[in-house]
Parts: sequence; structure tokens; C-alpha cells
Amino acid sequence: MPSLIRKLFHKSEAPKDGLTQPQREAIVDLLNYCMYADNLIFLAEDRVITDTVAKFNWDPKVPFDQFDVRSIDNARNATENQGYRDRFLASIRDRLGTAAVKGQALDLCQELFVADGARSDEEDAVFQNLRKLLE
Repeated sequence: MPSLIRKLFHKSEAPKDGLTQPQREAIVDLLNYCMYADNLIFLAEDRVITDTVAKFNWDPKVPFDQFDVRSIDNARNATENQGYRDRFLASIRDRLGTAAVKGQALDLCQELFVADGARSDEEDAVFQNLRKLLE
């Protein structure tokens, strides 16, 4: 009964992160793609993703663990197949939507690329391509 009353009188709050669920998912997809860019996975890179998601108002109807498994699979496929990569990145671009969110996503990619202490040539090339795609 108290939960019914709570539902009746609970104000629907706008997400505190200012993002839609598709934008959150696109950011995670992009960060996973960046993590696999140089074929070297570091815990520090994974930590950037974990910390980012912790700040999101992730929709509880979309279990993050299940989404992340699919996202990683898509990111790995994108690093191995040019046609898939083009479609995957175009989907990310479209879901990010606004210039502000695209800028936020690029900043997070940059943070991920330097999380392991150095930015590789592969990561630099990926970042330059992402900048062209998203700006």
C-alpha cells in the first residue's frame, strides 16, 4: 500500500545526468569501442567506463550488465570489420544527438585513452577519426 501511495504522489524527476537512455548507451558503446582500439585492455580503461556509468541515471529497465556484454561484442566486431564499424559509429553519432553530448563523449574518450598512462598511435588515430565523425 505505501508503494502505491508513493507512486501516486511521486514526482517524475528529469534525469540528473541530463541524458536520454539512448545517449547513455551510445556513450558506453563509444567507450567500449575506444577501449578495444589498440587491442590492449587495461583495468584503468575499464575503470573510466565504470566510473562514467556510476554517474549516469541508467534506466533500471535496461540491465547494465546485459547491455555491456552486447556493447563489448559490438565494439570488438567494429574493430575487426570496416563495414560494421561504419554502421556502428554512425549509430553512435545519431544516438548522441546534440553537439554538447558529442563533445562530452569525445572528452570521455580522451580520458579513457590516457587512463593507462600513455596514448598509443592506434588510439590517436581512432580519436582523430572520432573527432571528424562527431564534430
